[in-house]
Amino acid sequence: GINAEYMGIQNAVSKVIQGVGGLHFNSWRSFTNDRKVVECSNFLDGDLIEMFLELPREKMEQVVDILKGNVKESSETSALASQIPVTVEDLIKKIEELSRLH
Repeated sequence: GINAEYMGIQNAVSKVIQGVGGLHFNSWRSFTNDRKVVECSNFLDGDLIEMFLELPREKMEQVVDILKGNVKESSETSALASQIPVTVEDLIKKIEELSRLH
């Protein structure tokens, strides 16, 4: 579905960009208190996804390579690759559609 597509895009973008304060996206969005740390799951960060639009072309192509499965990644990302547009231009259109929703 649409959420699975955006989750795949988010996962790929998070592997290419540097997170806030040097933290990985999952660490940044995880819940932490004195007793435990709980990783975020099923959380779509539109700002993170839209950061793709600000990347240099070379980084955009790295994201697309991850989505195509040209880079060894998690099986989750590879499984979603066939559902996601796999050219930079297609991905730009898809993310621009997302940004128009808000």
